[in-house]
Amino acid sequence: MSFNNLYKSVLSKDLCTSCGLCESVCPKDIIKINSNTPKLLSTTEEMQCGDCSLCYDVCPGFDPETPKSEMNIFGRRRTEKERWLGIFRRTINGYSKDKEIYENSASGGCSTTSMLAAKEALNLDYLIVAGRNPKKKWLGSPAIATNKEEIMVSTQSKYQLFPHLKGLKPYIKERANVRIGISGLPCQVQAIRKLQALDHPVGEWARKHILFVIEIACSSNTTFVGTETLIKDQLNLNPKDVEKVSYREGEYPGDFIVQDNKNVKHKINLWEAVREFKAFKTHRCMSCGDWMSGLADVSFCDGDPNIFASSINPSAIDKQGKMVIRTEIGEKVINYAIDHNRLEYWEGEIKTMNLGLERKKNRRATYERLDCDISEPPIPGYLDEDEIVSDERLLQISGSPKDK
Repeated sequence: MSFNNLYKSVLSKDLCTSCGLCESVCPKDIIKINSNTPKLLSTTEEMQCGDCSLCYDVCPGFDPETPKSEMNIFGRRRTEKERWLGIFRRTINGYSKDKEIYENSASGGCSTTSMLAAKEALNLDYLIVAGRNPKKKWLGSPAIATNKEEIMVSTQSKYQLFPHLKGLKPYIKERANVRIGISGLPCQVQAIRKLQALDHPVGEWARKHILFVIEIACSSNTTFVGTETLIKDQLNLNPKDVEKVSYREGEYPGDFIVQDNKNVKHKINLWEAVREFKAFKTHRCMSCGDWMSGLADVSFCDGDPNIFASSINPSAIDKQGKMVIRTEIGEKVINYAIDHNRLEYWEGEIKTMNLGLERKKNRRATYERLDCDISEPPIPGYLDEDEIVSDERLLQISGSPKDK
């Protein structure tokens, strides 16, 4: 049965990305995400899957099926030169011209501005973005936005794994006649593209109704326990008293800020918070082969190649983001934002020494040399041959504070 395949190939090998799409596509509603891990509600054979394989088919954990998705999107596969950045039309730097969006953003508000531009340019009904659990406000949760005010609640990166694609569940179940835009992490974008590629009614629905996809580059992510630990052990707060969590609030590049229910703000330096998160990574995240999936319409990363060093010493780089425009739809949306005076922009390449990318490349190369289960790379059979530099050494070279 399908869930057994999912368990044997992904869950038992710690390759789950916690994206949540398996729960969203399960036609019998017998898969539930519990503490970021998919589980069956019942183990009785009668309730189980029969010949259904949807949860396994959309899972990006072991095989993201990047070559197949690239053929569907671009009509070709990436070359070895495109290994880490994927196929794209052009890259630009920029920031939002909307003062409120800019000031509340982590990297200039490019992704927020682009989502709002997409809503107008593509006539979208809903935007699915990374928000906060309304009851447990230190936890990430998918949020549904229809306007600027609603999307503003979800600005900034969350630095936390959670089943983001559960936000699609009600629309998938109802096969709703809606137009959806969604932002996510690379692994979540891979899951969306696998869903859209299915020769199945749910795949047909996804192709017709998920019309715009953006992604945020990801060096690695952390479980929710990492955030809980910072709140309890570093700030000596009860998570139940947390009213708001921001990972990059204040003067660029921002700090980890927790606001309690008495409106008091508690701060941890960004570089200290990110360093602490290393103890709360999953195997799938640490061994991941994608900084960007390369499958979104537009990919975003920080315009500052080393935000961790900038959190120690004032940065010479103003707050800005980098946009990697990949598809015709992506170009249409970004051009709409520019033409309607929403984005300030200039041409900009991605330099090799982006700390997040370099750390990602070195971790992946390390795991490729180990005898362990890891996800399939975007180029089948291709292995990075660069000399591995230790994470501590990378931080030292880049001017970042030494890791633990």
